[in-house]
Amino acid sequence: MISRYLLVLVAACGALPAAALTIRPDRDDAEYLELSSRYPAALRLRDAGEGVLIAPRWILTSASTVRKLRDAKVPKLAVGSRDYEVLEYSLYQGLGLVALKSDVKGVAFTPLFHGADEEGRTVVLVGHGGDGKKRASINTIDRVSTQALGMRIKPPTEASDLQGMLTPEETGAAIFAQVSGKLAVVGIASGTDGTWESYVRVSAFSLWIEATMVEVGRKEAEALLGASRTE
Repeated sequence: MISRYLLVLVAACGALPAAALTIRPDRDDAEYLELSSRYPAALRLRDAGEGVLIAPRWILTSASTVRKLRDAKVPKLAVGSRDYEVLEYSLYQGLGLVALKSDVKGVAFTPLFHGADEEGRTVVLVGHGGDGKKRASINTIDRVSTQALGMRIKPPTEASDLQGMLTPEETGAAIFAQVSGKLAVVGIASGTDGTWESYVRVSAFSLWIEATMVEVGRKEAEALLGASRTE
């Protein structure tokens, strides 16, 4: 059963734009907005969902977000103040990768988490509201399975000062953790039932992610070599 606090938290989203990260009703929205400024790699991918820049020209997101972008035949994505051409989309189980044709300028990327000790870690979820503004919230990872992470929406006595709640429209959003003093991407949002939030466990799929990046680079190199031989 959803607690009274969670019902108030859900009701509070009416004060925010549609699709906004739901925040605590007893906290100032400005605090969530300020926190999000520390995570430049968190991106809004048009109306398809969220994503995160994990390398100079690579965006990690959910499989459902990539399907929406691919089906809409989106030719470019905005990152920072510029648009970048899409080179290729890749899918694997719950994750999606977007390869851009050129490196992103002026936006720092955040690398992948490769550890196996996610449970109990404090993490930051970053999502965009219907007004296009980034908001960030703080929670802890409460359960870990082979390929997934789970975070429980906690009552006031357990919640962080800036706890928030994922909305279904923010599928593909990243959760970040501090690892040895540096930021890393730990999970990608796959869904919420209002009490628990589910995330794809990035560490479980790091080999696929990195192998895909290498393969796309190999194909590009072969194409360049082929073109030079015919000149």
